[in-house]
Amino acid sequence: MSGTLVARGLGKAFGDLVVLDGIDLEAQAGQVLAVLGPSGCGKSTLLRVLAGFEPPTSGEVLLDGRPVSGPSPQRGMVAQAGGLFPWLPLRENLSFGPAASGRPAAEVREVVDELLSATGLDGFADALPKQLSGGMRQRASIAQVLANRPPVLLLDEPFGALDAQTRLRMHEWLLELLAERPTTTLLVTHDVEEALLLGDRLCLLSNRPATVVDTQPVPFGTGRGRAVLADPAFVQMKAAVLERVLAA
Repeated sequence: MSGTLVARGLGKAFGDLVVLDGIDLEAQAGQVLAVLGPSGCGKSTLLRVLAGFEPPTSGEVLLDGRPVSGPSPQRGMVAQAGGLFPWLPLRENLSFGPAASGRPAAEVREVVDELLSATGLDGFADALPKQLSGGMRQRASIAQVLANRPPVLLLDEPFGALDAQTRLRMHEWLLELLAERPTTTLLVTHDVEEALLLGDRLCLLSNRPATVVDTQPVPFGTGRGRAVLADPAFVQMKAAVLERVLAA
C-alpha cells in the first residue's frame, strides 16, 4: 500500500517567529497518526506544510520517498471549517474534484454514490450544506476529499466545533470508514481522548516552537469504539499523556 508520509528536520518560520523546529515524523501507509500538542503550538501550520500549502523553511516532506513541493490531490486536507461550496448541492460538492481532474462522468457518479452511502448521506444528495447538521457537514467534507482518492488524508481538528455527543459519534464513524477503506491519515488535535481513540500511533509536540517530544503506539486495537473509553488501561494512558501535554 502506498501513502507513507515522512517529515525530516522540518522547520517553519514566519520572519523571526519560529513555529516548527526540526520536526521528524512518519505517517505509515494505511495507519492513523494522531499529532497531539498544546493549543497554538503550530499543529495547523505543520499540517499546511505537509499538505504543500506552505513551503518549509528547512527540512523536507516526502510521500513514498518523493519530495513534496506543493499542493496535490495525493494529500487531501480537511480543515476545521470544512471545504464545502455553500452554493452547490452535496452531490455536486463531492463530484467537483474528480470531475475537474477529468475522470469520466460515469466513474464520478459511481464514486460519489459509494461515498454518499458510506457516509450515511445518500438521502441528502440534493441538499445544500446549510441544510445539513454540523456532523453531517463534516462527514460531507471528508467525503469531498476522499472522492479524489488521495493516498493521504490530513485532518485539522475536524470535529473540534461539534458537541461532545456528536463528536463521539463522528469518531466511531471515522473509525468504521477507515476500516473499510484504509487511508494514511494524519490527524492534528489538542484533545487527548480523540488522539487515543482514533490514532494507531501518537506523536506529541511541545509548545511553540514545536518539536517532537515523543512518539508511541496506541495499543487499543483497530476495532475500538466508545467502550474503550472505560477501559482502565485507556484511562491510565489518557491521564499520563495529558500530563505530558501540560508539561510540554
